[in-house]
Amino acid sequence: MKIVKLKRRLARIRRDIKLYQYHLKRVSFKHVENKRIIICFNGVVPHGGFVDRLKGIISFYDIASQLGYDFFIQFNHPFKLSTFLEPQTVNHYIETNQVTFHVNDSVILNLVNDFNFKPETFFKNTSKKDFLVYSNVDYLPSMYPYLSLIELENKWRQHFNKLFKKSHLLETKLKDLVLGPYISIHTRFTGIMGDFTDSTNLLIPEESQENLLLVLKDRVNSILQKTDLPCFVFSDSRKFLNFISKETEVNILEGTPFHMDSFEVNNVIDVHLKTLIDFFMISGSEAVYFIKTPIMYKSAFSKYAAILGNKPFETLE
Repeated sequence: MKIVKLKRRLARIRRDIKLYQYHLKRVSFKHVENKRIIICFNGVVPHGGFVDRLKGIISFYDIASQLGYDFFIQFNHPFKLSTFLEPQTVNHYIETNQVTFHVNDSVILNLVNDFNFKPETFFKNTSKKDFLVYSNVDYLPSMYPYLSLIELENKWRQHFNKLFKKSHLLETKLKDLVLGPYISIHTRFTGIMGDFTDSTNLLIPEESQENLLLVLKDRVNSILQKTDLPCFVFSDSRKFLNFISKETEVNILEGTPFHMDSFEVNNVIDVHLKTLIDFFMISGSEAVYFIKTPIMYKSAFSKYAAILGNKPFETLE
């Protein structure tokens, strides 16, 4: 346990060094006129997947709104956010050369996977005015412990809709796909099927993969028996998608799933378009089911898509 904690601590220190090296390239000795929060996704450190990034964005937009701070999103890696999501009622766009480190006013908050951070305590006690934030955590539940789950989901959805509207590219692609009411099923394997690159390295044997596919087939069929609506299946495993589309009466979308933090093909827009299409297709369905077995990853991707669409969500374990 001590070794694990030490490794995490060292990894955090390495991330801190990288972030300061990056931000100290653009130093200003001027004071900040208006207090501001800039949440950053620039590829300097791993940020997590699409929904992880949304968690951080929504959390710190809420904080900025509470405190009356300006709020900006630096999202230029592995693509420009505006390629898929444009500002709605909040002008959060900022150029990279505007993300400056003000010697007297700025602080870098390295909060990736930091579930213990207390936003209300930190901002109450700090004298800083300029906050360069790296976060992939949804802090709304800890910030609003008195709200019900439904109220928290409503707040998250409202924030998203104030911040974003679909770009013409994304809107056009989605309109080409939607034919009527449907349900969605989602699974998340990470690397266990050997066809998806992620931070986890576990790969299960071929026989175990085949057994898992059969188990999932039964669960998919149990869902299909309860509805007359068409069903779309979404997953990070192309092997599973090919199998389930042949073995059951479901629909799948074209494209190869890919994790946003995998840098090897970060310049291929179509790869990331697939992620956004999956997310909004799930959010537009009549009901969302997330299927998980003990060896599979408990993803929040379809849960937050269901929150955005205000649709029923169920986890089947």
